[in-house]
Amino acid sequence: MPGGISRRRVLGLIGGAAALGVVGCSRSDDDGPTPSRAAVPAPAGFVRTRWADDPWALGAYSYLPVGATPSLRATLAEPVDGWLHLAGEAVSSDAPATVHGARGSGLAAAGAVLGLIDDGGTVVVVGAGAAGAAAARALADAGVDVVVVEARDRTGGRIATTWPDDWPVPVELGASFVHDVAASDAADLLAGLEVTAEPFTYATSYLGPDDRRLDDGEDAYASGYAAIEEAVTWADEGEADTSLATALDRSGAAADADESGLVLARRSEVEVELGVEAEDLSAWWGLDEGSTGDDLIVVGGYGALVDADLDGIDVHLEWPVTSIDLTGDRIVLTTDDGRSLDADQVVVTVPLAVLAADVIAFEPPLPDAHRDAVAAMGTGLLDKVWLRWDAPWWTEEAEVWSSVDGPFEWCNLLPATGEAILLAFVGAGAAHEWTLRSDADLQDAALADLHRFRRAGW
Repeated sequence: MPGGISRRRVLGLIGGAAALGVVGCSRSDDDGPTPSRAAVPAPAGFVRTRWADDPWALGAYSYLPVGATPSLRATLAEPVDGWLHLAGEAVSSDAPATVHGARGSGLAAAGAVLGLIDDGGTVVVVGAGAAGAAAARALADAGVDVVVVEARDRTGGRIATTWPDDWPVPVELGASFVHDVAASDAADLLAGLEVTAEPFTYATSYLGPDDRRLDDGEDAYASGYAAIEEAVTWADEGEADTSLATALDRSGAAADADESGLVLARRSEVEVELGVEAEDLSAWWGLDEGSTGDDLIVVGGYGALVDADLDGIDVHLEWPVTSIDLTGDRIVLTTDDGRSLDADQVVVTVPLAVLAADVIAFEPPLPDAHRDAVAAMGTGLLDKVWLRWDAPWWTEEAEVWSSVDGPFEWCNLLPATGEAILLAFVGAGAAHEWTLRSDADLQDAALADLHRFRRAGW
């Protein structure tokens, strides 16, 4: 994969209008290559995600839409009245939309608390995800009395490790990668917990618009990638921010690019990478964030990282905070059913979209600068579908399978797990569309798409 813009590969699945048309369709011999292999066998296991429907996430992770700037993240990191601290991947200026960015923001919030809290004070951390767990661990290790409250019936937040009974490996519904290994201690921490994480290079094989292997796929992708870079350069010279889609059009970069390559690059670099459509992404700043460097894919259970941070800490599950009152001598956090906790400091680590939805009422309201930052930033959507077979039916060794016509972009987990598992990604508007579709529709479409790859020699 070309370097530069491609910074994160958060597993999800790709779909859209084309995906919806694949369900239940068949091909005649006149439609393309003559089938040379049997149909893809029915999978032994199927798991999907719907992050847009999760009331405690409402999406995947943050991005910068047109008009937003990276300085908004720093604004969110500023303590409020010396009592309230926000943390999470959206608050990270160094590595937004990553696990290590979330952890880093939690550690920074904990550091701010330690500079303000009196001896014997109590801190309540709202949210038991990566940021909240890291903050709680740092505070507890410093001798502070810490209580963590979590709306869900589990810890982890957008790290969501599940262990289905019929699966030989854990299934990661949320984060799957350690991005930019050198940027944090996450890989070392996982190794210390004996959690397997394998190198992932994003080596890709491409399927062309005629359902044949795209032998010049890397060259086509490079053309599309170069068009994105050209569009960003054009936008940088303008007096006002614009969307990446507008920049691609008005700069002429889209017209000059290889058509198939631009489809592939937009999908991988924008829709899957960021969970957003090019029509919504800031051309000035949207692609200027994230981490570079080598990645690992976690196949041994990412949730262990959060579990280790929370070991020995008082965690209240199914405790959804609906109001935080800072008007008295102590902070009061309450739920709709009347439960309450008092604190001297509070760290709020709920996702950006949850803040934007006003799930938590703050009294007094958050400062204008914080509320403006929350409103100006966006939350992208990535979802996943996991398929498992008892034995692999494919011989293709590439880690990523990408098709010009879609609907899915696939991750081959056989090299990393030793198991016959494929993981499909869908992002942005297509993910919203698939949220509305049934499991049966999604599985049918996935198998129909995989058959196209098999016909082409995968």
